Amino acid sequence: MLKGMTVAEVRELNLDVHDIQIHQQRISEGVKNRDDLFVPIEDTCRIENGGIIPQRFLHQVNRDKAQGFVAFVPAAGAASRYFKPLMDLRLALEELNQDKVEVQHKSLKQQNAVNWPLPLHLNQFIHQDRCPRITPEQAKILIEEIDLPKALLPCWKDGPTFLQMKQQEHEKIHGMLAEYYVAPLDQSAPFAEHLNERSQDNERPRYFLEQGKQLSTLRFRPDGMPYRTPEGKLSIVPAGHGMLVKLFPEIRKKTPDAHSLFIRNIDNVNGWNSDVLQETELFLVQHQMVLGTLRSIRESLHKDDLNTAAQLAEDLLQNMVNPRPMPASSWLKELEKPWQPLWKLLVQGFHCPESHAQRMRRNHQDKRALKELYDRPLNTLGQVPNSGKDVGGTAVFAHTKDGDVSICLELPHASAVDKKRFLEDPTKATHFNPVFVAAEIPVNPRAYDLEQCPFWILAEKTMLGEPVVYHEIVLYEVIGNSLTANVLFPEISRKLFHPHKTLLDGVKPTT
Repeated sequence: MLKGMTVAEVRELNLDVHDIQIHQQRISEGVKNRDDLFVPIEDTCRIENGGIIPQRFLHQVNRDKAQGFVAFVPAAGAASRYFKPLMDLRLALEELNQDKVEVQHKSLKQQNAVNWPLPLHLNQFIHQDRCPRITPEQAKILIEEIDLPKALLPCWKDGPTFLQMKQQEHEKIHGMLAEYYVAPLDQSAPFAEHLNERSQDNERPRYFLEQGKQLSTLRFRPDGMPYRTPEGKLSIVPAGHGMLVKLFPEIRKKTPDAHSLFIRNIDNVNGWNSDVLQETELFLVQHQMVLGTLRSIRESLHKDDLNTAAQLAEDLLQNMVNPRPMPASSWLKELEKPWQPLWKLLVQGFHCPESHAQRMRRNHQDKRALKELYDRPLNTLGQVPNSGKDVGGTAVFAHTKDGDVSICLELPHASAVDKKRFLEDPTKATHFNPVFVAAEIPVNPRAYDLEQCPFWILAEKTMLGEPVVYHEIVLYEVIGNSLTANVLFPEISRKLFHPHKTLLDGVKPTT
């Protein structure tokens, strides 16, 4: 039941009443028990313990090209972190303080900002020998450029925008049936100006989806009641990029022949040299091969052909390099065919927690439990080796109130003790999630229903001086946890990870 608001109010904002009910309940409980929001880490996933599998994770890889993928690029973020060196200039422009603008102009020239990858008017401003006198209109133009989404900024000086670079990379990768770019609200038109709505040969459609109201939530007060504006209205806020899973059914409808999304961040600029293309192709083809077998297993299970399903499962597990080892005392050893191969592939190959598997067996017969678990989407999340200085989202074995789980855990979900013990120790956090993902497009539109995914973040802000909280979810925790999906965590090389997090990262071109 909604508290402090009506169903009509929520629907008027184009929000999902079911989701808002879950958000409100979780917030009410989370504010009272903040420690429950941490996910206790049991261990990190590593090559040595089978949590992470090698880059070539199948012994036998066929020579087929990748096919049936669509590129999916979250590109709705602003560039505030990227443009941090320009924030003092932005403040001076906002104040229309000529003296401060001149100080910033001089400072930026001393920092060699003439070589930074800046949009047109900022580039012209920095290149002038003497700081020009700034009119209100000029200040407005420069501020608008500083506030652009990163997708519309140049990758490097006088180079293509990040959006254009992604499109060029997709042209070089086999098997991309379409491209989907997630733009900020009301930004589809500027995005389309950079990329025509369809390629000139009309073979690869491009779509611009927006991170609109349907991907939002409500702000709440810390007591769990909805925050209202001075006018008494409910207040909406983006609910995190985990909500992008709500766009997956639309992608399935628009591109019915596609089986998987190829997800990368807009600012991960790889280029297209032969090594990059070969390693990308290997990643996609292996996902495609595993998915092909998984689909055959599903089909056999739904025909009640257990023997065929079991043989397919056994063959796939034998073809996998370094799957998770079976514990010496595992209940799996007591099973006979056809059950044992089917359960072993789920547990050893796809990280299905043994506790979850046993719970499914208790609640259902083996046959129904296997059908439900194999019907979950298959998601392959590449993991980059840690240089020794990287700290970020990491694949871990964790424990939740719903049982054990393997998950690409984000930093806000790790306690201070676990961060120090695991995530800040490169001998334990040997890899991290760079956002290089092949994710099956689910047939079931509620495959990622919030009730199936207990991982969320309590965001805390202020509105007009009043504390507010809201519910956020992270895409790679939603699709990268073994309670919700069948997951693989293969290693990928750092050649596939070239993020531009600041302006200085774009000084040297990547080709």
